[in-house]
Parts: sequence; C-alpha cells; structure tokens
Amino acid sequence: MIALPETVKSLLIRTDFSDQQAWESCRSAIDASAMEASDVSIEEDVEILDDPENSDLTVEQLLALESLEDTDHTYVMLADRETMASAEHPILLLDLFEDQRGATVRVASCELGDVVGNVDNGNITIADYAKAAQHAGDGEVFRGFA
Repeated sequence: MIALPETVKSLLIRTDFSDQQAWESCRSAIDASAMEASDVSIEEDVEILDDPENSDLTVEQLLALESLEDTDHTYVMLADRETMASAEHPILLLDLFEDQRGATVRVASCELGDVVGNVDNGNITIADYAKAAQHAGDGEVFRGFA
C-alpha cells in the first residue's frame, strides 16, 4: 500500500493506468495551466506519483493510510478512472484538513494551476471550489470562475 512521501509539494497520485494517451493529454493540460497560472512547470509545486502500484487506489483507502497521521499535507489529488474518461480530465481533490477531511471536488485539468496555488496558500478551500462548481451548475467539476 502507498505511503505518502515527505515533501513540501502538493501530491498528485495517478490511480488509473488504462489509457496512456489520456494520461498524456491530462498532463499536457495540467502543465499548460501551471504555466498560465504562475509561469512555471507543474513540478515546481506538485509531486506527481506515477506508479502502477497505486492502481485503483480509492479515496477510502487513501483516508485509511497510516502515513496520513504523520503528514503535513492538507489535501491530495487523484488522477483516477473518471479523470481519464473525460475530455477535460477532471482531477479529484481530496481534503485532508481536520474539519473538512474527506471533502472532494473535481477540477478540470486546465484550471488546476490556479487551484493548486490558491489551496496551497489558503486563499480558497476545497469546499469553496465545490460550492462554486455547484453554484455554476457544473455539478461536481470546477471549471473556473465566471
């Protein structure tokens, strides 16, 4: 089972390995969003765990990890089956912060650069993004502020 690495970067865990072309498209969108948001590569702020050992890791399994007890991470991101199946490759953000633990929102990959910056800085919470997605009528996927 996965153990979260000790890093100051945000974590993106790939859990679906069924479509390499979809993953490459997702990575391109994420990289472009990071360049647009802060003019740096996504790897500056995010450690991407691209390891088949994490295949099919679920939110429930992640929340049950012993390594979460010792982590300073307040959230993690998952590139799962739903990420790969959609053309906009929505990444699942999972809140690990004490009072919001388990809250989720999907973020279109093209918006991920801004979202990571805001969540990392505490400007906007995952719950705030989920509310914005619902308010915009976008269901569970945040596609940007209007």
